[in-house]
Amino acid sequence: MSGASVPRRVLSFDSNPPYTLPLRFFLSAPLFVLLACALLFWQGDAALASRWSPYTLAITHLLVLGCISMTMLGALMQMLPVVAGISLPAVLRIGPLVHAGLCGGSLLLGAAFCWQLPWLFIAAGLLLLATLLLFVGACTIGLWQQPDSGAAEVVAAIRQSLAALLVTITLGALLASAFVWPAAIGLPLQLLTDLHALWGLLGWVGLLVMGIAWQVVPMFMVTEPYPLKARSRVSTTLFLLLCAVSMSSTLSGAGQSFHQLALALLVLGYGGFAGLTLYLLARRKRPSADTTTLYWRTAMAFLLLAGLLALLIQLPAGLLPYALPVYATELAIGVLLLTGVALCAINGMLYKIVPFLTWYHLQETRALGNSVPNVNQIIPPQHGRWQYYLHGCAVLLLLAACYAPALLCRPAAALMALASLALCANLLTAVRLYRRLRRAVGA
Repeated sequence: MSGASVPRRVLSFDSNPPYTLPLRFFLSAPLFVLLACALLFWQGDAALASRWSPYTLAITHLLVLGCISMTMLGALMQMLPVVAGISLPAVLRIGPLVHAGLCGGSLLLGAAFCWQLPWLFIAAGLLLLATLLLFVGACTIGLWQQPDSGAAEVVAAIRQSLAALLVTITLGALLASAFVWPAAIGLPLQLLTDLHALWGLLGWVGLLVMGIAWQVVPMFMVTEPYPLKARSRVSTTLFLLLCAVSMSSTLSGAGQSFHQLALALLVLGYGGFAGLTLYLLARRKRPSADTTTLYWRTAMAFLLLAGLLALLIQLPAGLLPYALPVYATELAIGVLLLTGVALCAINGMLYKIVPFLTWYHLQETRALGNSVPNVNQIIPPQHGRWQYYLHGCAVLLLLAACYAPALLCRPAAALMALASLALCANLLTAVRLYRRLRRAVGA
C-alpha cells in the first residue's frame, strides 16, 4: 500500500488530558530560551570560545532540557492518548511532578555549570535522573499497550526516541560524575561528550521529531501522508546507525573507516527525511503557507544545511578550495540543530497545538451562547508570522556569530530573546481567551 493510499485516521479527542497539563510545559519552554539568551548576552563571545566553556554548557543544557525536552514531554502527554489511544498511568499526578522536576533540574544544572560547585551537580543530577526516569517509566507502561490501528509507525519512532533518551541520560550521569569526582573516575570525557550530544540531538530529539512528523505534517499542514516504507523503516534504520556509530567510535584502521561510513549514512538518512518533508510541503493542498508550514520548511532546510556542514568537515584537507574553521563549524552545526531545527519545529507545532487545544476545550461554552473563535484566529496569524521572521533572523545571526562571535554574539542573543518573548506573548493570547470564556461559563 502506497503512502498516498493510507487512510486518515480518526483521532481519539475524547482522551485529551486537561488543558492545563500540557500548557504548563509549553508556557515554560520560552522562559528557558530567555534565560539562555540572557546568559549568552552577559558572557558575550566568551560563551562561544570553547565547547568546554562552562557557560557554553550551561546555555546548551538550558535549551535542550528547559525548552526542547520540556516541550517534547508535554507534547507526548498530549499526543499519546489522542494519536495512539495510549493512556499514561496516573498522568494527572505524574505530569506536575515531571514539570516541576524538569524546571528545577534544568535551573540547577545551569547554575552548576556556571559556578562549578560539586553539590549543585549532585542535586541537579539526582533531580533530573528521578524526573526523567519517572517519565520514561510511565511511558514504558503506557507503550506496552497495543496502539490504535494506523499508529504503529508513530509509536515505534516514539519508543526508539525514548530508548535514545535513556542512553542520553546514562551518558549524562557519567559526565556529571566526572564533574563531581574528576580524580576518582577516569573516563574519556571527549568521547562521552560527543556520544551524549549525538544521542541527545539525533536520537532523543531527532527521532521524536520524525515520529511526530509522520502524524502532524499530513494532519496540520494538509499534505499527502509520508510513504509507508519511510514511516516503517527510516526511524529504525537511523536508530541502528546511531548504535553502529557509537560502538565503532573507539576503533582504528578499518574500524575507523566503518565509523565514518556509518556517520555519513546517519547524516544522509536525516537529510533524506528533510528532503522528503520539503517535497510533501511543496505539494501541499493549500496554496498559502501558514506560520507552522513556514517553520517546518525552515527547520528542514536548516537540517539539510547542518548535514552538509557535518559532511564537509569530515573531508580530508585539500579536497575543498577553502578551509573551514573546524571549531566554528562544529559550533554552527550545534546552533543549527538546536535553534534552527528543534526550536523551529517546536515553535511551528505550538502554533497549531495550543490554539487547537484552546478551541477544543472551549466547545462546551457554545451551549451557553459564547462565541468561540476559529482555530486559526485564536492566535492572530500576523502575530505568528512576525514572530517567525524574528526567530529566523535570530538563527541566522547566531549562525554568523559562530564565525564572528565578538561582533555578533550579543545582537544575536538579544534578537533570539525578542523572538522568545513574542512567542510567549502569542501563546498567552490563547490562554487569556480560554480563561476569559471559562470565567464567563462560571458566572
